[in-house]
Amino acid sequence: MNFFKQLTASIYKFESYPALMMNKASRVIGYLIIFTILTTIVSLAPLGARYIQMGGMKGLTDKYIPDFSLSNGKLTCEKIDINNSDTGLRILVDTAGDVNENTANGYMVYILADSDDLYIGNGMQKQSFHFADLKEGITSADVKNILNGKGFKIMIAGIFLISLTISLLLGTLINLLVLALLANLINMIFIKAQVKFSQLMALGVYARTFPNILALVVGLIGFGYSGIITWGITITYMYIGLKNYKKSSGIIIAEL
Repeated sequence: MNFFKQLTASIYKFESYPALMMNKASRVIGYLIIFTILTTIVSLAPLGARYIQMGGMKGLTDKYIPDFSLSNGKLTCEKIDINNSDTGLRILVDTAGDVNENTANGYMVYILADSDDLYIGNGMQKQSFHFADLKEGITSADVKNILNGKGFKIMIAGIFLISLTISLLLGTLINLLVLALLANLINMIFIKAQVKFSQLMALGVYARTFPNILALVVGLIGFGYSGIITWGITITYMYIGLKNYKKSSGIIIAEL
């Protein structure tokens, strides 16, 4: 059975769950990989569209990097004052005045600068830089050229893809282990079928298909959606799948 037949079977053909649970590990893993890639691409589509709409990296740098120059140990820049107590963020650049770290008291993350010094802190560590220690001058155009360069874009894309891959691998593995343990608990209390742990893992892979698609669609539409609903639907699918698996016990099922 190809990917799309497995997809439809996992969504509404509950009588197929015993056969799905008996699939080869390679087939289950292949389905999981394709499903994860497709849902990730769809979930990131709005972000990609927004990135393109803003003009890519050039549009972002033009919008968020203010005009400034650093020469002869002095910073020149228009005043920037961002004060968000809800997120604990404080950004203050005032090259016409005198800025010190006391300005950021009570904030988790801060970036402060005057014409002579730069202060950066994140609640756990802090650093300060004296502009006079810099040997070469720099302007906003220099920074934009670096950020818009091909090498920087490749580096950022690589870091993003590696971080995303690691996050998906760990997150999916933990999710499936939890689902398999829940399925085992449901089986011991309610169903009492003879089932292997590997089959419970496969059950989790297929049972999470519809609730994940539902959560993705609802999120793209813009409505609020509780994770409890996703877990509730997934557990319901696993319960029905286990019941059908028990009914099929003793019957030889063709591998999908």
